[in-house]
Amino acid sequence: MWYLFHGPNTLARDEEIARMKAKLGEPEMASLNTTVIERSALLRDLIAACDALPFLTDKRLVIAYGWLTGPGASKAKAKPGESVGPLQALLGYLPTMPETTRLVFAEDVTLDDAHPLVKLAADKTGGVVKRYELPADPVRWIIERARAKGGDISTQAAQLLSLKINRGNANDRDHFESDSRAYLLKLDNELNKLVSYALGRRIESRDVELLVQDEDVADIFKFVDAMGARDAEAAYRAMRGLLARGESPLVVLAHIARQTRLLIQAKENADLSPEQLARVVGVHPFVAKKASQQAGRFSLSELEQAHAALLEADFAIKTGRMDDVTALDMLVAALCT
Repeated sequence: MWYLFHGPNTLARDEEIARMKAKLGEPEMASLNTTVIERSALLRDLIAACDALPFLTDKRLVIAYGWLTGPGASKAKAKPGESVGPLQALLGYLPTMPETTRLVFAEDVTLDDAHPLVKLAADKTGGVVKRYELPADPVRWIIERARAKGGDISTQAAQLLSLKINRGNANDRDHFESDSRAYLLKLDNELNKLVSYALGRRIESRDVELLVQDEDVADIFKFVDAMGARDAEAAYRAMRGLLARGESPLVVLAHIARQTRLLIQAKENADLSPEQLARVVGVHPFVAKKASQQAGRFSLSELEQAHAALLEADFAIKTGRMDDVTALDMLVAALCT
């Protein structure tokens, strides 16, 4: 059976995948029967993983992160010498996939209803499609999330927490979903700290004020400034400060992604004034001016390589191929040298 989990709420999606993996048995056995497919993998590699038999259990799990929007399936048309392209070949393979395999396509973006896999599932051919939307009401989500963690938070405290974390610019349509993904990760990280601190009592606004710093704190500015200035020593120091105060490595990764994206936008719009750039990308003119200055230290190809390195680090952390702090260290080194 195959599944398509898509949409920006990657937190809920990854928890669902974790539950699927837990059903395979003990952690050691689950790991033996789980294969993660990189977004750049060839279709034959994906099929080989799906065709493999489970080891000492009745099911195996294959997870393809970003494969449908990656280079492996991005070309719908066949290459010279091929009868069909990878996506068409996949559609032909799925009905024949072994019943012992659970194949999950995990996409951070929302796929169109016209996507071939979405349409295939609608034809009831054995596929399950689930869209993971962002919560419409962050305050309600915070309250429910706290309960799921065994805690309790007042409505006022939940409102305060939702405002202390930057959700991103809703007018930046190209990136609002990715910014909102990071927003949920940050909220979840702060809730973990608050629930542990409260020790069973209700979390109140005073707890949020005590433990949760505003998004625009000096450490974050120092970090992104150091990254833009290619100052490795300062970037490492600021990154360690963020981690020491309890920031999630994935949240730190989100800061790097946001800064890299801003530098790419500044580089691509080098002919604009800071005020014009600010309107185009949806940031304060001061931020736009600094981004324009910092973008001059990079070539466009270097920034594009940095973006590719971000995807690789994100994949390495999520799949456990590399521990999160090591992945961040290597990423900062790559971007600052």
